[in-house]
Amino acid sequence: MISNTAAVEDVRMTHHGAASGEAPSPPTPEGVPLLGNGLAFSRDPVGAMEEWATLGDVVRIETPGLTTYMVTDPAAIERILADDHERFTISEAQRETFRGVEDDAVTTTTGERWTRLRSALRPAFTRDALDRYSDRMTATTAAFVDEWDDGERIDLYRELRLLTVNVLADALLDIDVRGREDVVMDAADALVDRANFRRPGQLLPDWIPTPTQRRFERTVGELDEFVDGIIDERRGSESADDVCSVLLDAHADGKLTLAEVRHNVVALLLAGHDSPSVALTYVWYLLEEHPDVYESLREEYRDVVGDGRPDAESYDDLERTRNVVTEALRLYPPTLGVSRQSTEPVTLSGYELPAGAQLLLPQRVVHRDERFWDDPTTFDPARWAEPTDRPEYAYFPFSGGPRNCIGAQFARRELTLVLATMLGRVDLDVSMDGPLRFTPSLQLRPENDIEATVARR
Repeated sequence: MISNTAAVEDVRMTHHGAASGEAPSPPTPEGVPLLGNGLAFSRDPVGAMEEWATLGDVVRIETPGLTTYMVTDPAAIERILADDHERFTISEAQRETFRGVEDDAVTTTTGERWTRLRSALRPAFTRDALDRYSDRMTATTAAFVDEWDDGERIDLYRELRLLTVNVLADALLDIDVRGREDVVMDAADALVDRANFRRPGQLLPDWIPTPTQRRFERTVGELDEFVDGIIDERRGSESADDVCSVLLDAHADGKLTLAEVRHNVVALLLAGHDSPSVALTYVWYLLEEHPDVYESLREEYRDVVGDGRPDAESYDDLERTRNVVTEALRLYPPTLGVSRQSTEPVTLSGYELPAGAQLLLPQRVVHRDERFWDDPTTFDPARWAEPTDRPEYAYFPFSGGPRNCIGAQFARRELTLVLATMLGRVDLDVSMDGPLRFTPSLQLRPENDIEATVARR
């Protein structure tokens, strides 16, 4: 916790700098010797960021060997991600996080290469493409959920991870991964574990063979072999409209290397299953806490879908279901935050920051800021039923601007249709061991055991 005295002292220091002709410096939370703010962040990154945000819209965070500026002003966030995006690039921290697994992917590249990769992927995420994927999403979900027995007790988060791997693989890659999901999930787990802020040896270089690093290299190697097999199989088949075909067509045209094809498929498999499964877990957790909302979704399903299965046409009519997904992403965005790095000196919210400044834009903190949200900690899907005048970047679960998540609309479509399909086939009685806790890593996964009892409809 940060004392009020420390906060006042920081404000005094800022005003003193301004009065003496020096550029004002962002406030810095009280820290501890040697570790600075790193100890508080590693113990509870979510709680620490929420507390630090009370000091101002830009806060300087000091951790061993790194200064990071946390930005929670929507206007400044819009500048960073959209209006002045050319003055900011992905951070070195982001490149380090994904080094060895997504080096040639759209998620970690910049400049002309990023533009080329983004252009190659774009045809796979058009509105027409999303409509084509919709039936596959719901068919895969229905087949998966129908294997649950009435009265069965399931590990909800694991089952939703298995489900989203299968939805992604079928819709975007046109492959069947049943029985092979652990290749993807193990690599994602190793990536999250390597980025865990509490991990012993986290500050050691990657060439030191810690158990965590060895596991990361092994599981990523297995995932690379798995994806290479998919690519080899698909290269000999007829071109289709899925992502794998789109990327291979770009390779055949000389626009992408095979390494770029592989790393973009790997990136889609990792992020494309992990974030949706985290989000769906929190959706079901919230529905358990709000039975009135749960019932309203069942009623909407009966009115819109009836005895069938959701499809592309029903997606637009599932307004309450979409609003539940949107609100869940507000309260529980799947990632810790968006990171950027300034390419030149910039002024944000009145503070001058140097070239190369590391920036952290924490969605959860901004999504719960009472300046922009009424009852910000309350789950209220109805808040999305009417337009408001709140700042656009008071809500950015999938980042924003030109480098926003290219699969954002796919994820929204998937979350809505998968949730609706599940609601039409099962009821889930969700339980959790204690208050919700988060894994301290790049994905805000639930640290709790979350289980559910299945009741067939």
